[in-house]
Amino acid sequence: MTTIICLFLTGIYDSINNQTAEIKKWYELMINIQAEQRIQSIDLETLKNSMENHQNHSTFRLEDHEDRIRALEIEITPKQSLNPSSQ
Repeated sequence: MTTIICLFLTGIYDSINNQTAEIKKWYELMINIQAEQRIQSIDLETLKNSMENHQNHSTFRLEDHEDRIRALEIEITPKQSLNPSSQ
C-alpha cells in the first residue's frame, strides 16, 4: 500500500516538475521575444534617424547646387544674347 501511495505521489511530483519546466521554457521564450522586439525597435529607430539625416543632408546639397546653377544661368545667359556670332 505504501508503494502505491509513493508511486502516486511521485507521479504527481513529476507532473508538477514537467509543468514547471514547460512554464519556465515558455517564460524564457517570451523574455527572449520581448528582448528581440526591443532590439529591433531600437534598430528601426536608428535606421529612421539615419534616413532622415541623409534626406536633410541631400536636400541641403541639392538646394546648394540649384543656387549655383541659377547663379551661372544669370551670368551666362546675358553674355550669350549680347554676342550674336556665338549662336
